Amino acid sequence: MQEQNRQLAAILFTDIVGYTAMMQKDEQNALAVTRHYIATLKQAAETFHGRILNDYGDGSLCCFPSATEAVKAAVQIQQRLQHEPKVPLRIGIHVGELFFEENKVMGDSVNVASRIQSLACANSILFSKEVFDKLKNQPEYRSVSVGKFEFQHVDEPLEIFALANDGLVVPKREQLSGKLKKIKKRSGRKTLMIGAAFLILLSTSFLIYRSSSVSANAEDEKSIAVLPFENSVTNDQEEYISDGIPQDIINNLSKISSLQKLIRWSSVRSLKKTTQPLNEIANELGVATILSGSVQKLKDKNHLVVELTNTVTNKRLWGDEYYLDNKDLLTIQSKITNQIIIALKIKLTEQEKGTIGKHYTENVEAYKLYRRGRSFWDVRTPQSYDSAKIYYQKALELDPDYALAYSGLADCYVLPFNGLPQLEGMPIAKTYAMKALSLDSTLCEAVTTIGFIQSAFEYNWTESKRTLKKAIEFDPNYPIAHIYYGNLLQYTAENTEQGINEIKKALSLDPLSNSVNWVLGRNFCFAHQYDSAYEQLKKTLTLFPNYLQTIPTLIYVLLQRKNYKEAIELCKRLRGDWRGLILSYAYAASGDTAASKKELENTLKEYPHFSLYPSALVYTILKNYDQAIRLLNMAYDARDIDMYFINVDPALDPIRNEPGFKLLIKKMNL
Repeated sequence: MQEQNRQLAAILFTDIVGYTAMMQKDEQNALAVTRHYIATLKQAAETFHGRILNDYGDGSLCCFPSATEAVKAAVQIQQRLQHEPKVPLRIGIHVGELFFEENKVMGDSVNVASRIQSLACANSILFSKEVFDKLKNQPEYRSVSVGKFEFQHVDEPLEIFALANDGLVVPKREQLSGKLKKIKKRSGRKTLMIGAAFLILLSTSFLIYRSSSVSANAEDEKSIAVLPFENSVTNDQEEYISDGIPQDIINNLSKISSLQKLIRWSSVRSLKKTTQPLNEIANELGVATILSGSVQKLKDKNHLVVELTNTVTNKRLWGDEYYLDNKDLLTIQSKITNQIIIALKIKLTEQEKGTIGKHYTENVEAYKLYRRGRSFWDVRTPQSYDSAKIYYQKALELDPDYALAYSGLADCYVLPFNGLPQLEGMPIAKTYAMKALSLDSTLCEAVTTIGFIQSAFEYNWTESKRTLKKAIEFDPNYPIAHIYYGNLLQYTAENTEQGINEIKKALSLDPLSNSVNWVLGRNFCFAHQYDSAYEQLKKTLTLFPNYLQTIPTLIYVLLQRKNYKEAIELCKRLRGDWRGLILSYAYAASGDTAASKKELENTLKEYPHFSLYPSALVYTILKNYDQAIRLLNMAYDARDIDMYFINVDPALDPIRNEPGFKLLIKKMNL
């Protein structure tokens, strides 16, 4: 047995209150809050001789050599986090023994500190009597007892104190709620919880997607949504369990060709904490069955309860409970997937039998790091991509043959969110994707990435078509593969109708994805179906008002519909050179050539490194065709991602017969 390194320390837990809701409401603000918090935490730990033992992104576990230094650090943290961007942080402190085993921090005192933190509210510092005893003779600290509490998995009631120094919140007893022992045991199936904000979102999406809802005679339909599990582990700090297991189950089920409909994670991840009936959720998502579950920490194990329900008949199809060791986290997804297959009477092909039970690493810590990386990748900002890369690379340090981590890194470089020029980012993406495929040639995510690179970067449309068809064979329920395949069919003018149907298929699999909703509206626009584009983009903007990709496309559609005033007003919601370029285009479309040229001139002065493709569109509508074609050739040389659209973008119709444009189209193998 490995020797344990034990020490007495002051243990400090932190947690950002409402971080998940904050991220859903405003990703940029949430990331700014996170950066401010992490910088402040690191500085306090360094100043007061502490150590950050675990950093969860929205919370941490730290230790300090004394209670006084832990409290000093906590006060400094809370004071500095009151400056913009303000961080609603709660802190819990306890003194006790902790020990390290195989790089893990353990000990009952860690559990106690975590429980105390769960009781706190934003901008408060709570601590145990052991800490209070160290502070009571130090007049600079004012403490208030908030009462005794019985915490989950803590044998004796604990008296908890709040620091009452200036600027800190002292919560009232009735305001406190955390990981306390339940007075009564809950009976029956545990309900999932949903926030009021997402209830409004679902109400809107119900009107939009009602046509795809399940009919009353759909009892035997093989369609399913796997909801996020209720998390009772440690305040969202171990969401790789409550979120990671459902994601892996979805990925397993996605490979089944006979499954009629499977809702992707991006459309269910916000369905946390809900009291809404399952049949209503199922109706809005258009599925017949739902898998729900909960995770609870019981000493050194995780207690997992799952249930599969046919929401048409309200019949429980299957359910079970599991007591999971750490190593079980790698296999439990396959066990549950197999039970779903049996309950839904799904027949698997021989190929599906060989792939469904596959897990890509034997290293639990690598799996956790990969899942953490995936959660950051889902946010899709330059900052979140940077965080995702770090976690993927850490996973590969533990398991250099982890194909999913290589595929994840590829996805971080394949789109402009990574902040690199396409000429730099795409080759990196291809290297990582090819490495993933060298480890597993059937990995759909990596195959899809290669297919996208072949079309949007290499302009090898024929090979891309073969690759993307293969990706859909490997995983018929992977929306991104359907999107890229649909784009290719439309953008090469091979089959516009089939291309749009592929996007609709992706939307049926991921109905609450902001990007998929936008892509459908964009592709309606490229097909000159402006009424359909308008309706889809307005719905997208209603569902996702902060998704800025929608606005430029909607402006263009409004201009095609001659809604000039509304289009120009909408330009004000844009930022950077996009705002000026699109506003210039809008003025020209409305007939105000002088205003268009003035706006263009001002924009090019303010942003010397302007976006090439949108600029070419402005010069096209201003009938400066030579300059438009020159900019498009520059965009081609830079492999600008927007060149993906050149063959179908109606804004370029006036120059399609120009010799220079025809030559460019030929260079792009179109």
